[in-house]
Amino acid sequence: MGEVLHRIVSRTILSLVREDIQRAVGPLQLCVGHEAGCEAAVHALRTMFKDQESEAVLLVDASNAFNSLNRRTALRNVMSICPSLATITINTYRQHPQLFIQNQKLLSQEGTTQGDPLAMAIYAISLQPLVQRLNDQNAKQVWFANDASAGGKLDGLKQW
Repeated sequence: MGEVLHRIVSRTILSLVREDIQRAVGPLQLCVGHEAGCEAAVHALRTMFKDQESEAVLLVDASNAFNSLNRRTALRNVMSICPSLATITINTYRQHPQLFIQNQKLLSQEGTTQGDPLAMAIYAISLQPLVQRLNDQNAKQVWFANDASAGGKLDGLKQW
C-alpha cells in the first residue's frame, strides 16, 4: 500500500515542480519533463554528426548508472540545484529502502530505486554539475539520463 501511495504522491509533486526541474537541468539533459526528449536527443545527435565543423561524435553510455549514483551527493545536489524537489527526495532516500529477495532483506544504499517516479529527476539533477563542467569544453553535447553524446573537433572531444 505504501508503494502505491508513494507513486501517487511522487507523480503529483513531479507535475507541480516540472518547470523547476527543467530549469535545474537545463537544455542539455533531455530525460526530464521535455516533450519527446528522446527524439530531441536523436535530432541533436544527427545535427552534431552532419555539422561540417564536427570531426567526430562520441557516444557514452554509463553502465549501471542509476544503481551506482552516490546517494549522499545526489541528495546534496537536489537540495542546492532544485530545492522544490528536495523534501520528497530526502524523505524517500535519507533512509535506505528495503529490498526483499527470497525471504532476505537487503538495504539499498546507493543509487535510485528502480520504478520510482522520482528516479529520473533525481538522477538528472545529480548529474548536473558534471554536465555543466563538460559544457565548458570545446564540444557540443546532449544527454538523455546516463546516455551522453558529444560532437566537435577531436581535441575538444579528447578534453570532454
